[in-house]
Amino acid sequence: MPELPEVETVRRTLEGQIIGKKITNIEIYYDKILENTSVEKFKKSLIGQTFRKIDRYGKYLLFILDDYTIISHLRMEGKFFLKTLNDERIKHEHIIFTLDEKISFRYHDTRKFGKMAVLETIQKTQIMEYPALAKLGKEANDETFSKNELYNLLQKKQEPIKGALLNQEIICGLGNIYVDEVCFMSKIDPKMPSNKITLEDANNILESSKKVLAKAIEAGGTTIRSYTSSLGITGLFQLELLVHSKEKQPCPVCGTIIKKEFVCGRGTYFCSNCQKRRGPKVIGITGSIATGKSTVTHYLKKQGYQVIDADEIVKEAKMKKTSIYKGLVKELGSTILNEKQEIDDAVLSKMIYNDDQIRQKINHIVHPLVYDICQKKINLSKDKVIFLSVPLLFEAGFEKLCDEIWCVYTNSEVQLDRLMKRNHLAQEEAEKMIQSQMPLDEKCQKATFIIDNSDELCYTIEQIQKILK
Repeated sequence: MPELPEVETVRRTLEGQIIGKKITNIEIYYDKILENTSVEKFKKSLIGQTFRKIDRYGKYLLFILDDYTIISHLRMEGKFFLKTLNDERIKHEHIIFTLDEKISFRYHDTRKFGKMAVLETIQKTQIMEYPALAKLGKEANDETFSKNELYNLLQKKQEPIKGALLNQEIICGLGNIYVDEVCFMSKIDPKMPSNKITLEDANNILESSKKVLAKAIEAGGTTIRSYTSSLGITGLFQLELLVHSKEKQPCPVCGTIIKKEFVCGRGTYFCSNCQKRRGPKVIGITGSIATGKSTVTHYLKKQGYQVIDADEIVKEAKMKKTSIYKGLVKELGSTILNEKQEIDDAVLSKMIYNDDQIRQKINHIVHPLVYDICQKKINLSKDKVIFLSVPLLFEAGFEKLCDEIWCVYTNSEVQLDRLMKRNHLAQEEAEKMIQSQMPLDEKCQKATFIIDNSDELCYTIEQIQKILK
């Protein structure tokens, strides 16, 4: 995807080519690119208008005409080209503007993801009220964007810093390539939770962003895979990338081999030495009911590891008159309490597995509070590695707290048999409890490692030891 430097290169390229040119005709071959208007209105508004200026905000191009503004987002593969009227239309040229009755200005988009909107204004303040622009954060080079402002924005986020910096509502214009470079220059682990960022980190991020973007714009952007700028101009910043796309190559600073991992679903390149982890490595433990999570955590505790157990947190919270206790009683009534005015686990369990709506209400009360408690325990830990055991780890979003995840698996026959014996349930009841949770195979697909607990304990321990090594 073209990022801020590439879009700025497009802006500068086109500025010298179309300013002062009048739109004399428009042909549209794929109308889904138009975002807030019809084909007829698009043509009626723009034919006869002259290009006066081209601005940019983040990754959006703003074509300022006499009375209207075209807002264009190139998305994955959008490009603009200037051709003659005699040049045949090729595949993926979706909008063709004729300028001064002699120039063909064409929007080309292989993926068809790009968007264009038309506003009946040329006033900057009114343009910035357009929903797609209004929600954007400040650009890194905005003089009013302070380290304190960025710090405060990041403190509200628990996701890895990589994901937060990709969020255009926090800092506008950074994409995957440049976030990797910024994290490296700032010496920040891309997996570090955003709310662990210090004020100094926030300052380093802003300063690094300014340097990276300025240098990339000067080089014409980065050309990777199929993206090139308008008029076929190719960026050269890829020649100056420090870590992005440099997997298995030595770090330019310390020589450590650069790694590639997926963070927030994006391929992420970093140096594990220059961008050292702060705080403990968090390993999530999950699985389905009766697969043996407690077997794994019991072994880990015996080996001296700290285990934060979400079930134990809930159990402790239900025994006291905490926020969880008060929230459950308020929502479900006193029928969930026993004679000692404690929450009756048997009653609550029956509600959870028999009524989807009640289960969702309970989860809505319990999960956010437990999440906060777990996060505080992680932040206070002095250990290098800690384990976080959460039965509904994926369902409740606890994977955001984890660097890697182990899923404890058993085959369906063993799981059913264990649950029936452990909870003294009939087969139908046990099956209903299992079916109320996310399928175990789906959890395994999301996990970093799978521990098969279908057999004897010694085999389970052997797998744990192998992963720990």
